[in-house]
Amino acid sequence: MNRAEEDYLKQLYELSTNTQSERVKTADLSTALGHTAQSVNEMLKRLSDKNLVNYTPYHGVRLTKKGHQNAVRMIRAHRLWEVFLSDKLDLSWEALHEEAEKLEHATSEVVLDKLYTYLGKPKTCIHGNPIPTADGQVVQGATLTLAQAEPGDVFIVRRVQDHAPLLTYLQARDIALGARLSVVGHESLGDTLVVKHQNQTHRLGQSITARMFGDIET
Repeated sequence: MNRAEEDYLKQLYELSTNTQSERVKTADLSTALGHTAQSVNEMLKRLSDKNLVNYTPYHGVRLTKKGHQNAVRMIRAHRLWEVFLSDKLDLSWEALHEEAEKLEHATSEVVLDKLYTYLGKPKTCIHGNPIPTADGQVVQGATLTLAQAEPGDVFIVRRVQDHAPLLTYLQARDIALGARLSVVGHESLGDTLVVKHQNQTHRLGQSITARMFGDIET
């Protein structure tokens, strides 16, 4: 399996987890990867031939057991490398993704297990997302999105999707894990939430709020 195929499996896993749906719409996969519908369909057919996905045109796609195992392994490697790069090399929040992408594809199971132990067996990556165990078990992270918050709510950021443009955007606004975002309004045009953080007002579109997960402060 080549890197492009592994990236597809990983993205399918991410989308399925974040939407809590077994099947993923090909349009959502295309948007997440930035690929054309044609190239996505071609790759899904290839992955289907390898019994990595179950793909029915117009009905979405889901990972097979084999595909899920491969995706979880890639997720585990990616998130462990993010912890290492952040804790040991002090890379910035938004810079981790690209470097971890390079390393995850070239990491053996032996190195992965030793890295896990060396890091103190972390349960989450630097973005708050759960790190699968060696046998593929995954603890469910926060599932409530900022997009679901209502005016008057105080939303506590617990995890964010590992999406490079999103991380860069949040870093520039000093929004990190644990941030308290006061929802002060909702603009239906463009489906935008207006939030306050550290006396600053931000207008966040759904492409951002749907990728941020946490709790409502009670």
